[in-house]
Amino acid sequence: MAALPPFTPPGITHDPGIPSREICFRHPAYPSSAPDLLVLTAADSDGGLDFDVALVSCCIVADVRWDGGYLAQKDGAGGGSNQSFRRIDRPPDGTLRGREFFFCIGGHEPSSFKYPVIPSFHHWRFPHGGFDEDGEARGDLPPPWRSLRFPELAPPRPTVMGPAAALSRDITCRVSGYMDAVENAHLVPVGERLWFISNGMKRYCRRSLEISAINDDRNILILRKDVHHLFDARRFTFLPKRFGTRTAESTELVTHVLRPTGSPELVGLYHNRSPQPIRGVSVECLFARFAWSLFTEKHLPFFESGLEYAVRLWDEAKGEAETKTLRGLDVGLWARIFERAQSQSRSASPKKRSLSTQGDGQDDGDGEGYWPDDQDIIVGDELECGSWDEPPRGRPRKRGWESLGLDVNGRVPSLSSSLMSATQSSLASRPGLPSRPLTPEGRGSAASREAAGEAVGSPRPQKRARVEEEPAVGSWVDGSDHV
Repeated sequence: MAALPPFTPPGITHDPGIPSREICFRHPAYPSSAPDLLVLTAADSDGGLDFDVALVSCCIVADVRWDGGYLAQKDGAGGGSNQSFRRIDRPPDGTLRGREFFFCIGGHEPSSFKYPVIPSFHHWRFPHGGFDEDGEARGDLPPPWRSLRFPELAPPRPTVMGPAAALSRDITCRVSGYMDAVENAHLVPVGERLWFISNGMKRYCRRSLEISAINDDRNILILRKDVHHLFDARRFTFLPKRFGTRTAESTELVTHVLRPTGSPELVGLYHNRSPQPIRGVSVECLFARFAWSLFTEKHLPFFESGLEYAVRLWDEAKGEAETKTLRGLDVGLWARIFERAQSQSRSASPKKRSLSTQGDGQDDGDGEGYWPDDQDIIVGDELECGSWDEPPRGRPRKRGWESLGLDVNGRVPSLSSSLMSATQSSLASRPGLPSRPLTPEGRGSAASREAAGEAVGSPRPQKRARVEEEPAVGSWVDGSDHV
């Protein structure tokens, strides 16, 4: 018996030292010094980008109906009145080529109409539609999304629900076809559960009356762990594309690489790749996932300046959208309107740490170790625009002496003095407790106890004071869901 040869590594299709080719989409009413409205990677043939992907992406961030906007290029030299915009229609092969385009709104003068832009996924509202002939809810989706349908596959038993139903349906990774090391990958991430509820996405679920409809099997795909990691890092997504000519055109679902930066293999492995057969998944949830993948600072650098912008914001209290004028540097303060939802099945253990410091630094999971699990909690530097950095979780790996503090002689303090200092700090930070200096024995002097109204020689009612400070049941607010 001889040893088998090693696996052949994937072919290198991209030099990681060369920046990826990108196409920039600009707002025509802002000066040339303003950042781009949208930046998308051109990974198709000849450095092009699918025309439908570009147009739909611009419509999403500009909150425009699918037929209300168009792509254009500038004609004429100079600026101001000498500039005109020439509309760009879909090329015969469906591939957009060029380095810079303008997204304009129909019925308005491009150079003067400052249409508002959505700053983050939280402010984007899902475009609901009506019902089909079978009574199923359908979203108002753009072409070619509206023609995309997946075969229905009900769970084998009514008691099989959610992630278990998704696993029994898919069995293997829907991208690679592998059976080992697979897990649940939510389309609308679990961390966006409040957005899911606010937008009424449960209407697209199999069990819309369940409390946690976001865990419905129609919102879950089975992916291998490494593929799930790339999916949650917004490196690729799923898209329908029109292939062929206009006379013989077909719409197919493929994987689409959004950000190949730093990877020599990503485009060759996962761009325009047909997935394994997908059944029983909501097209609407898949479209919401595509929109979620766009709202990053890498794709949407528009607000990274001190200019004043027209910003489209959702007011959750009023239940309506409004337009505000904000400085670009202040837009981040308005970006998040929903608290991050924690998983109900995971405890807040200090052993778990953010994956944002590992590997590529992108993650949408809260699992232990390198790979994310099926709990799609949003962390890392791929948050939507304007998100803030979070403090590190858990204890530091190394403990320096500087964290203890040195005494006046530059020496490490003794254990007894450290404990006394820590106790004083703890008591000083607890409201409602009298402040009294501590002696080395850990109790106040007789004078200080008399001044505080405590009889000398009587036991200190420390136990009662601690009990009164304990919070009531259910009063913890840490962003997680407690059952």
